[in-house]
Amino acid sequence: MVLTVTLNPAIDKTVYVDKLEFGELNRIKSVRLDPGGKGINVSKALSTYGIEQKATGILAGMNGRVLLSLLERYDFKSDFLVVEGETRTNLKIHDSNTNLITELNEIGPFIQTDNVNMIKKHIKHHLNNCELMILSGSFPTGIPSDFYATCIEMASSMNVRTILDADGEALKLGCSAFPFAIKPNLKELECLSGKALKNYSEILDEINLLQKTGIELILVSLGKDGSILSYKNKTFHALTPSVKVKSTVGAGDSMVAALAYCILNDFDAEKTAKITCAAGYLTTELDGSDMVDWKNIKEVYKDVKIKEII
Repeated sequence: MVLTVTLNPAIDKTVYVDKLEFGELNRIKSVRLDPGGKGINVSKALSTYGIEQKATGILAGMNGRVLLSLLERYDFKSDFLVVEGETRTNLKIHDSNTNLITELNEIGPFIQTDNVNMIKKHIKHHLNNCELMILSGSFPTGIPSDFYATCIEMASSMNVRTILDADGEALKLGCSAFPFAIKPNLKELECLSGKALKNYSEILDEINLLQKTGIELILVSLGKDGSILSYKNKTFHALTPSVKVKSTVGAGDSMVAALAYCILNDFDAEKTAKITCAAGYLTTELDGSDMVDWKNIKEVYKDVKIKEII
């Protein structure tokens, strides 16, 4: 089973306007609501792969109940810890004129110390029947910055592999606990290295340093420039074809879901690079935080152009 952990879920509210005018009245043309948060997006994608999974994390208030109702349209189990406060709503304004999306993300509920300990026990309980855990997304206020590191160490002690997709201190401290795999974007990788990475050679050097610490698989997403995957002494640059982007929301999460599928099926680095790249760029062609289906990835991933980096 795959366990996805979303500590700071959200209702993703996407509003569409013809042209966003700052400081002026804007008429909304249409609205859509999606269950969001990076781990939940991963679960939405995984639900099309035929993999047994469970989603867990923290929910609060009326928004938490609404989010649970939105999850009913997807075929996966969930078991969230409910706390006081209010699950956040993330507003995304889609400007049809420029095709740009402006995001306004709320902070989320404050998590008391007792609830931090409860969610830790909650996760440990589900690790008993788990083969792979996915930790992704931001923390609500009150969650300590080393929480992912603690979860990774807990999973390792139970022989459960972990994929980490985070940023800032959560990523740095999480990497110190040696997850099986990480999926930073370029900005997050630069944060880990403490410097700007100006070319593929410098990116590869940083990947090599991280792998020497014990992280086995590293997938770096590069937006329109594709992605770089390094695993089992093989490194590939997967190139993204020209696509009509509707929304970049969830593209990285779709890549994480595809990565989990590849790990569980023990695919080699080349096949994994192709599948994860296809998952990312196909998701950008969808509205809101919709995730691409595995059947669509399967139809095109073999055509993804890659080149090995020596």
